[in-house]
Amino acid sequence: MRVMVIYNPVSGRGKACRSAVAISEQLLRTTSEVELIQTQPASPEQWLRPKLQFKPDAMVVVGGDGTLRQVASVLVGSKIPVYHAASGTENLFAKSRGMLSHPEVVVSTVTHGRTNSIDTATANGEFMLLMASVGFDAAVVADLAKHRGDSISHFSYVFPIVRQLLNWKVPMISVQVDGEELVTTQKGWLVVANCKAYARGLNPARNANIADGKLDVVFLPLNSRLRLLRWIRLMRRGTHLHHPDVLYSQGQTITVQTPEPAPWQIDGDPVGDVTKMNIKCVRNSLCVLE
Repeated sequence: MRVMVIYNPVSGRGKACRSAVAISEQLLRTTSEVELIQTQPASPEQWLRPKLQFKPDAMVVVGGDGTLRQVASVLVGSKIPVYHAASGTENLFAKSRGMLSHPEVVVSTVTHGRTNSIDTATANGEFMLLMASVGFDAAVVADLAKHRGDSISHFSYVFPIVRQLLNWKVPMISVQVDGEELVTTQKGWLVVANCKAYARGLNPARNANIADGKLDVVFLPLNSRLRLLRWIRLMRRGTHLHHPDVLYSQGQTITVQTPEPAPWQIDGDPVGDVTKMNIKCVRNSLCVLE
């Protein structure tokens, strides 16, 4: 069995490197052939795509959700199963799938686990695994990107959150789901989710299923930053979807427009300011080990 172990050297302040070595050593005690690969600053199409010609039987990703997103973007449609041994800040994918990072558990799953297919998506042509959004969270992610260092923690978000609470401008949003109008020029916060897990356990799309062939769309109307705090309180309670003002739908193709360019985030990474975002579900496109 040929296994590639891919790790982000800065994830978890070096934790990913140590974990990747431990997993590799554990795999070598089996009959597996192991290749240990460090992520590169360049596009994964450049440093990872050529590796696929060696036809690995499985890939283990050691890092955060951003590292997983890089690897998964190359694996789409390849039938090569991936396992996430998480060592990032939130680790949303691993939490949602019950994936643990202990070397013995990782190796047991890689060698004896089952393979399942899950959905992915594209957002203006970019790969998306978990979610995309326009609103307060996207503004915070963009702010963090301007000020972050090599590695981040939950504390890294404190100042971006404070700055955006003081300065954030609520975007005007229109949304179509499979060609049907859901939102027509309203101020608010929009989340398009492939997975139910979200930062700090808020889970705006708490009913999302990563293997149902659909994306969940949640629009939270906002007319002030005070209303934002109320929505966050309801999300913490898990009751926001029952509020009469929330707009919720599911579909395969989501089109979002804003009159002015607004910041977007995809899987926790900033993707710049745009006025139109087309998001499409790609059903059963990624193989995972569980």
